[in-house]
Amino acid sequence: MKVLSLLWLSTVSAFTVHKGFASANVRNHVQAITSRPHTRNHRIVNPLDTRGSPTVRALTIAKASNDGQINGIAKVSPPTPTIMSAFLLLALDVGFRRLFQKLAISFPSSLGGCCALFISLLTLPGGEKMFKILSPGAALLAKWLPVFFVPSLVTLPLVGNVGPMSEILKIFAVVVGGFFFTLLSTAGSVVGIRKILSPDAITNGADEGSENATLITEAPKIPPKAFSDETTIRLRLASIATGVAAIASNRLSSSFATPIRALFLLSATLHNYVFGARLPRSFSKVVHPLVTCTALTWATATAFASVTGSTFVSMLRGYKTGTLTPLNCGAGDVLLFLLGPAVVSLAISMYDRRKLMRENLTEVVTAISVGSLGGLFGTAAVARLLSIASPSVRLSLLSRNITSPLAMAIAGILGGDVSLAVAMVVVTGLIGANFGASILDAVGIKDSVARGLGIGTAAHGLGTAAIVNEKDAFPFSAIAMALTASACTCLVSIPALKRLLIQLALGV
Repeated sequence: MKVLSLLWLSTVSAFTVHKGFASANVRNHVQAITSRPHTRNHRIVNPLDTRGSPTVRALTIAKASNDGQINGIAKVSPPTPTIMSAFLLLALDVGFRRLFQKLAISFPSSLGGCCALFISLLTLPGGEKMFKILSPGAALLAKWLPVFFVPSLVTLPLVGNVGPMSEILKIFAVVVGGFFFTLLSTAGSVVGIRKILSPDAITNGADEGSENATLITEAPKIPPKAFSDETTIRLRLASIATGVAAIASNRLSSSFATPIRALFLLSATLHNYVFGARLPRSFSKVVHPLVTCTALTWATATAFASVTGSTFVSMLRGYKTGTLTPLNCGAGDVLLFLLGPAVVSLAISMYDRRKLMRENLTEVVTAISVGSLGGLFGTAAVARLLSIASPSVRLSLLSRNITSPLAMAIAGILGGDVSLAVAMVVVTGLIGANFGASILDAVGIKDSVARGLGIGTAAHGLGTAAIVNEKDAFPFSAIAMALTASACTCLVSIPALKRLLIQLALGV
């Protein structure tokens, strides 16, 4: 299974970064994988890919070969290019981490790698070939991206008390009010700009394009589940096997008890996410798979603690230890390590949509400017106005509308609590996923460009995924998600703006 191979490769690469030695074993493993025969993938019509996007096609191919059977197409063997492509992105991330560490650069290395890769794709003669090579890996990382920031939610109980109910209500008010402000200010600004520049270009999103309508008729009425039965069963069996091994090693006081427990919790987390993603859509729209995964992982940790005589708190502390050493690394550390290549792979998404970005440059720049500056400084001002007691909570709220990998980086730069920041991001995303499109409908914003840029800026990846059926708005939402996160990270990395933002939030 590709995801397990990728996790194994990421673990070895993480240890390589920590120890600083050449990863010959990784190369040998990759060489072994590439020597396996594989069949040619079938081409699948994707109703959302009206431009024939290689990234979306790669995601469809990766999904078909990972999950067995989709839309009645026979199962194909795992394609070697997907693992190789993902490993190349992993290697790029490792290389940039080591380079930034060596040069003592405080800017997030993953975002630096994303920018460098995007520029390389645009300028180098072999950029298009590089894009085609890296697209399958980017699609695989995108498919599993939500589970990579589950560790920050799982360890949320370790965060100190945020205060009484009045403080919780203030935090909720900032998150909900901030979402409304960012969504409406961004979408409204884009509509205004488009009316000035090209009034005739404003679209009604719902009924455009006969070609698109033709493609949609080729799609099945009932969408396939996110993951196949085979994937679920394999992960369940892996969880059971590693769970038994973890209990046995704990009772025998084996020196390998910690890594075996980490492997068990890693398998369980992946299974819990897949289980949550396969639940009926009516349920998952209310309870996101991330929430389901977190709750089930807590239940798993509680059960394991009761069997082994440990405590729930000790299980959570072992889940994310903050180290990459083989004998002390936790399941959460492996998943968090994969956030790096996931951020680097955003360059593939931006390159794939470069034509849309170029054709609508003014609208994109307007949306990113309003969403980034308004989101950061507006949130800081409101958090101070409401007199939220904890400075850490105020700073953690500033990245509420940023996709989680870079929200974690922003929280670290500003001195906020990473787990709390991710929780705020998830709550914002859930609000956007459930109500974003309805809010825009209610205020009469029908233009596809404005809808996509507004939702992507206000509700990042979860909101973007929710409008996947709005074929003209979806690409702009993906663009806004990536560029807003990048812009905000760059802004808080500027010392003068960082000081100004902290002063505005804390009043010091």
